[in-house]
Amino acid sequence: MMSVMRYNFLGLFAFSLFNSCLTFNQGNNLYVENERALPQYKEYRDDREDWEYWKSPAANPRGLVIVVHGLNVKPSKMGTPYAEGTLVKLLLDNGYHVYRVTLKGHSGVIEGMRNVTQHDWIHDAYVQYCQAKTIAGNERLPLYLLGFSLGALVYEVLMHEETPIPVQFEKAILFSPAIAIKPAAKIVLWLRPFTNDTSIIKSVSPEEYRAQKGTSMSAYKALFTMEKLLSKASFKNCNIDTIIFIDKNDEMISRALLRKRIHQYNLANWRVYEVTNTGAVIKPKYHHLLIDTKCVSEMTWQYISKTILGFLD
Repeated sequence: MMSVMRYNFLGLFAFSLFNSCLTFNQGNNLYVENERALPQYKEYRDDREDWEYWKSPAANPRGLVIVVHGLNVKPSKMGTPYAEGTLVKLLLDNGYHVYRVTLKGHSGVIEGMRNVTQHDWIHDAYVQYCQAKTIAGNERLPLYLLGFSLGALVYEVLMHEETPIPVQFEKAILFSPAIAIKPAAKIVLWLRPFTNDTSIIKSVSPEEYRAQKGTSMSAYKALFTMEKLLSKASFKNCNIDTIIFIDKNDEMISRALLRKRIHQYNLANWRVYEVTNTGAVIKPKYHHLLIDTKCVSEMTWQYISKTILGFLD
């Protein structure tokens, strides 16, 4: 058995380039400690903000990975320490601590999704980046990014924002990144004359992966706006060692446009791995979704896992 420590963070933190630290709730209870039958993994969670952090049981951890979900995807579907065939478990089992991010609209009631803006997502991503960076700094570990779809886009955009602590990663792993969206995927905007920003467009992705029953028009607009912002910034801060996994039949992301942007913005340190999820067991099959073994075949999952671990090593 092990202790599960739950911290309630309030707001932002006081940081300096040389001595970063977390500011905790100074109320009656700094943390609540409970016993739970959770062998191996030490878990830290904020019940209000829904982020989670797990420490790998490895004696000599190799790094800390920020893991970020996609648009209207449950953060938990990026994995947990006890969910076989997930990204979080893969990383923990191979010596990497994991900080799993939650962006506004992807937990709790649907109202958060109705009113979300790109500024909300940038804020959430930055606050949680600062928390993860502090942990990594205190343990003298490199900080990596693993982002799916929206999650990949948010942090690529955030790397260009002027922030008190610059957002930087040693390496990045991107799944179906929403940085080269197909024009056909933007047809949803044609509904604007008949809807408003808070209108919910029902999702067609597999139900068990959905954070909400649908995605708001406001969320779609925020997604497309951030893609434009990244192109306007010419990806100038993004040329770090990066690998990308994409299905050739991705419904949302254009492989051709992705490769065009890599060439156009001279992203020489980026590598694209085209995979297939023809062996997926989830229904309906959704080619954009590659984030666990149920979304792809066992063989493809082994290939993805081996490629990730070789890249990080």
